[in-house]
Amino acid sequence: MKSEVLKYAKSCYQTGLTVGTSGNVSVKVGNIMYITPSALPYNEMKETDILKVDLRTNQVIEGTMKPSSETPMHTNIYKKDPEINAIVHTHSTYATMFACAGKSIPPVHYTIADIGFEIPVAPYARYGSEKLAQYAVDTLENCTGVLLANHGVVAVGETIEDAYRRAETIEEVAKLAYGAYVLGNVNCLGENQLVDAIEGFKTYTTY
Repeated sequence: MKSEVLKYAKSCYQTGLTVGTSGNVSVKVGNIMYITPSALPYNEMKETDILKVDLRTNQVIEGTMKPSSETPMHTNIYKKDPEINAIVHTHSTYATMFACAGKSIPPVHYTIADIGFEIPVAPYARYGSEKLAQYAVDTLENCTGVLLANHGVVAVGETIEDAYRRAETIEEVAKLAYGAYVLGNVNCLGENQLVDAIEGFKTYTTY
């Protein structure tokens, strides 16, 4: 499992969803969480740097580095919804611009339906704080991705592949929405159109 966390953490860095040491990735297996360390550049990260945390006690049970500063947010999300098994937190540029503006990302493209009818903004709280963790949990109530005001993005999923895909989708839709605002015509999809898109996703296949 550490290898999966490392793989997607490096993917976030390589695709520009994170820069420097920003963001973090975790996976839950039973009562154990595997999470990226704090303040370590992704291009230097190794599998042995991934930490193993007991979700019942929030104690590190394997690893010598300090876990991500957003560990409280990850643990609170996992405890709130047992169907969530992976979290990808990024500071991707366009989505974070919306977060800094305090504006939800509107449904300008059908792929947003994989996440919700919009990407809402959780209220601001200091990074790493319990208050931020609670705001994130509350805002994730009806969607699988949220913006953290003046901070970044959180995407969740049953698998790490799901969470990463949604983090990418949030950034892509943010780019499209930004462009629509610049062009002066934000043509949003309606609820019925988004529900129809969700139904269409069920027939997606890779062959």
